[in-house]
Amino acid sequence: MQRLLISTLIALQSSLFPSMSHAQSPTSFWSQRPAGRWEESLVTGNGIMGAMVEGNPYREHVVLNHSLLFLPINPIMMPPSQGKHLDEIRQMMLGGRFGEASQLLVDIATEEGYVGKHNSDLFVPACRLAISTDSVSPTRNYRRSVDFRTGICRIEWQDGRGSYVRETFVSRADNVVVMRLRALSGKLDTRLSLERITASDPGRRKKFKMNDNDRIETSLAGQGGRLLYYRAKYDTQTVHPVSGQKGYEGYEAAVRIAGCDGSVRPGAGGLEITGATEVLLLARVEPTRDFSKPAHKAMAASLDSLGGYGLLLERHVARHQPLYDRVKIDLGASAADRSLSSEQLLAKGGRSLALIERLFNAARYNVLSATGLHAPCLQGIWGAKMTPNWAGDFTANGNLPVAISHMLQANTPELMLSLFNQLEAHMDDFRTNARVLFNCRGIHIPSHFYTHGLDCQFDKTWPMTFWVAGAPWYSMFYWDYYLYTRNREFLRRRTLPFMEESVAFFEDFLTEGADGKYIVNPSYSPENHPKNYKMQACINATMDIAAIKALLRAVIEASRTLGANSDRIPAWQAMLDKMPAYGNNADGEFREWLWADMEDNHEHRHASHLIGLYDLHDPEIMQTRELRQGALKAIDRRMDFRRKENTGVMAFGICQLAFAAALGQADRCEEMLGWLGDNYFLDNMFSTHDPHNIFNCDISGGYPSLVMKMLCYSEPGRIDIFPAKPSSWRRGSIKGMALRGGIIMEELRWDGNKTTVTLRADDTQKVSVTIYGKHVKNVRLKKGKPTTLAL
Repeated sequence: MQRLLISTLIALQSSLFPSMSHAQSPTSFWSQRPAGRWEESLVTGNGIMGAMVEGNPYREHVVLNHSLLFLPINPIMMPPSQGKHLDEIRQMMLGGRFGEASQLLVDIATEEGYVGKHNSDLFVPACRLAISTDSVSPTRNYRRSVDFRTGICRIEWQDGRGSYVRETFVSRADNVVVMRLRALSGKLDTRLSLERITASDPGRRKKFKMNDNDRIETSLAGQGGRLLYYRAKYDTQTVHPVSGQKGYEGYEAAVRIAGCDGSVRPGAGGLEITGATEVLLLARVEPTRDFSKPAHKAMAASLDSLGGYGLLLERHVARHQPLYDRVKIDLGASAADRSLSSEQLLAKGGRSLALIERLFNAARYNVLSATGLHAPCLQGIWGAKMTPNWAGDFTANGNLPVAISHMLQANTPELMLSLFNQLEAHMDDFRTNARVLFNCRGIHIPSHFYTHGLDCQFDKTWPMTFWVAGAPWYSMFYWDYYLYTRNREFLRRRTLPFMEESVAFFEDFLTEGADGKYIVNPSYSPENHPKNYKMQACINATMDIAAIKALLRAVIEASRTLGANSDRIPAWQAMLDKMPAYGNNADGEFREWLWADMEDNHEHRHASHLIGLYDLHDPEIMQTRELRQGALKAIDRRMDFRRKENTGVMAFGICQLAFAAALGQADRCEEMLGWLGDNYFLDNMFSTHDPHNIFNCDISGGYPSLVMKMLCYSEPGRIDIFPAKPSSWRRGSIKGMALRGGIIMEELRWDGNKTTVTLRADDTQKVSVTIYGKHVKNVRLKKGKPTTLAL
């Protein structure tokens, strides 16, 4: 049956121009114009390679990307020997000399060979394929579109010569970029070439110490037969200071004309195609550790055996579509609104039901397409300039957690394995960080990582080596994976070992104060500083404390579940009991720093102190009315700041605020969801970091997560329906959402005051069900048997 459905889908995709049958589906979008800048390109990817399609009929650019292309701009450095000076740093902090402590770290690093701030290597594009045709004016019936269920980017238009279609996708099955060019009437007379990408930002060129050749020692574009190839060698090959592992020396790209019913001949700088009605292009990018051994011929040969377009699409859809289709949403938007172009729909505003549906689906598609070898980096898997914002790395102290935040809710737990594999590949580096920076056992995850996991990014203003919430925070993603999947083998083999190393760090790191409570020193609340201290270095950042508490609770529960660590659980419980209590400030707002006279600073884009409300709710907050009220007051203060800033920069901070507001504040959530739709998505349905600016994947993960959090919150044994559903969502449904406890919500449907929910559990269990915060019933779910409740 699945094969028949896939074949039917392919037939629909191949139907004659104009093919608009998908335009009214919320699982696709169409746009009225080509990209005006590279950030507006259509995107497709398989988690290893990506492609960006501008959509210009006569001068098309298809940018080719690969998830491993990080341009080395610095040698890989050991973390500075902060641990040797840790007692001195702690004494400075206890004495309120936070700036001196930050400067001491910089001085230590300078003595050990650091030159200025040590930035991440740069996530860069491979090259671009130019598809050039002599223009004919005017074009008619132009549109470009993306089908999220297949990953096909489609460009179509008519002119005085005929009707034309271009389709591009990146195969999950065969790891190849597939492009089909068709003339439905008329002929294809086209020139193909591979071009180097040189776009960059002047300010970041200086910051990243780029030379005139963009740190590329050699680049070469060539051709042979029906092959185009591009080779680039970096001017530096990194060597890991501990393992001795050499980094990539460069990369190669190959584009093969795998099918053409016209003629092909060499042309100036590329290949010329004439008299064709259909052309099939296959492309691949591969990094290399030995540039002296060209690989493009072998790459081309491997492309020859992949078959035609139909088979390639069928194999790809068989892997991509089941992942994408796990969850479906319907907010009752009108057919008229669903048929609008992305430009028209965005103009209707962020609270438009049709826009919410489309962004929910587009955002999931963006993240799915960027997840494979790794979790999505700041740009997902795409980019078209040599100086990406923040190097395009994996920013662990906020961005990355938001990008992956919906994966478990959307019932795609296998996507989380990309993150776990990535973290575990860096474990030796994380252990080095703990030892060198803090004299501790266990692991320390830095604020930024990329080709390695050593903690090398900091300066006086941003003393990020002081941030210790990383390992406990990512431990919670391991724990949540178990809570959603109930996979005990994963819990035994991967979750518990990771948490044990995380908690070992704090067994060594934490110190006691005069009151017998632990002190987190040094500490860091990402990128914010107290109002009365202008330095970010601090003691007892609430984020660090909340993450440590969550880790201790989880490692105890995981150990009890597996019957492990009976001798260690009492010590961990004692540690948890000695963690500082949360508190509110004099204005009744949940505090961001639990130390002395540090005053809250609400004029900031982060809301890191609310981490205990992002995902699995912190019981200490939930069981204390004053703290819940304090959290809501803190959210309101941050929202006031956002309103003054016209929502401001860094969209993932809005997601974090809204995650916390999903505690039961529908109006606040709806307002912030509206902000996201109004300001942080482009016509290509890709997200941005700032309003309509800076191509960025973060909220493509956060947007669908927020929508699902507004509709349902779960813990093992507990399901809360509509914790923050707006009254404007009068009728609708969501299907396939996963819940903690190994439960799939096969369907949640509502129409006015009537609500039904169908639940299917992987094991027999009892759950308590609430709706709008009010308990309605206790239910016994039988293993594998759908149970429908009228609420």
